[in-house]
Parts: sequence; structure tokens; C-alpha cells
Amino acid sequence: MKISQAELKYLRSLQQKKYRDRERKFILEGWRVLGDALESDFQIEKILFTQRKDLGPENSTLIYMAQKKNIPVKELTEYQLNQISDAVHSQGVIALVHKKEYNIESFNYESTSLIVACDRISDPGNLGTILRTCDWFGVTTIFLNEDCVSLYNEKVLRATSGSIFHLNIYEHLRYDSVLPFLKTKDFKIIATSPDAQSLATFKKPKKSIIIMGNEADGICKELLRLADNVISIPRFGKAESLNVGIATGIILTQFRLSHE
Repeated sequence: MKISQAELKYLRSLQQKKYRDRERKFILEGWRVLGDALESDFQIEKILFTQRKDLGPENSTLIYMAQKKNIPVKELTEYQLNQISDAVHSQGVIALVHKKEYNIESFNYESTSLIVACDRISDPGNLGTILRTCDWFGVTTIFLNEDCVSLYNEKVLRATSGSIFHLNIYEHLRYDSVLPFLKTKDFKIIATSPDAQSLATFKKPKKSIIIMGNEADGICKELLRLADNVISIPRFGKAESLNVGIATGIILTQFRLSHE
């Protein structure tokens, strides 16, 4: 079945955040991440792909999986795909996916002991890297406050490399209410700053919320005042700062390897 012009226009509109927010849907690109989406509980509305000479056995299997799930699969031309996709080298497949809502009111704080909270992360690549890093280290609960870049930005989705489908991500949070509540449930708020106790000597609490701050300004003063501990990554060279995604990986390595 071919894609209609009305469908093409609708998909193109989702390149803009205001339409993604209104429709509560987003565009997913790439075969591997499509596999992650098909194995998740996200609702996939339709899949569109270009009929190239050889899909290959793995990609053909994904199309078969989608059809078994009664997900409509349609064809589109390379020209049509390029009107929807912003990828430089498209893999020839996109999917229309419904956003998934995680309500902080129903958050089960007893089921997790380690949370990463992002404060005003503005770069899409950085947020995507943080999410992918959290997935690697098995940190499945992520908080994003109101000033973070949109989770469903195309560059964020690409940088997560499918990790968005493995995580519970709570968006648009007001930390001034959420974090004080979790402190009453024995969570310790861990902030990061260049001039603080070394991560190497820090003893990990049993329940932690690690705050990763804005690329330029770090963690805001209000959150620093809420913190139970402030830690830093030891510097051995002359670099002025670390990328926030890399810093997240270093901190989570220490937290995962340290003993209770």
C-alpha cells in the first residue's frame, strides 16, 4: 500500500515540536531502533519504508513482526522519505509512534534505588547520550525538568539509539516539589560541581538521585541547596570541563562499582 499525500503532509508536520506535543506522537527512524520499539509497549501507529532491492533477512523479519501485530505497513518513495526524515543517510524506514506518558504521581519510589535527574540539559545530543548511558548502566528511572530539551526531538531520539524504549522517563517535572518529597523517602540528593568532594572518596548512599546540570551553567542554585552531597570528578589534565554525557558515564561507573 502506498502513502497518501495527506499522510505525507501529516508526517511532515511532526517535524515541529508544537505538532508533536499536540498530537502526542513522534517520528522514529532506523531499522535497529524500530526493533527496540516493536519489542516495547509503545504504541506504533504505522511503519513506512522504501522498497529497496534487498531489505535483508533482519529487516524483513521486522516487517513481518509488525504485520503480525496488525501494524499497518506502507511503502513510500525515497523522495517522500527525504521530505519527512532529517537524517543525512536515511536507512529507508520510519515509524509513527505514540508518546508514552509516565505520571510522577504513580511513581513507585520503593522499586528503585538510583535515579538520574537532568537539570536544564539543552543540547539534544547530550540528552540522548545521557539516556543511552543510563540504559548501559541499568539506571531505568530518569527525571527531566521543564527546561530540558524535548525528549522527542529528532536528534535526541537518534542519540539514544533505541534506549528510550528501555527507560522510564518522567518529563516536565518541578524539582522543587518532587525532590523534597523523595528526600522524605530516604533518597539522598547528589549534585555535581567542579569544586566539591572527590567522587573517588565518596561513599554511595543506599538510595540516590544524581543531578546532572546544564552544559554552560551547571546545576541551579536552588537544587544545590537541596543537595545532601556535592561531588566532583577528579581532574588530572588541563581541560576546562567535561561533556555532561561523559560525566554521567564516569559517575555511574563509580556508583555501580562501589559497594553498599
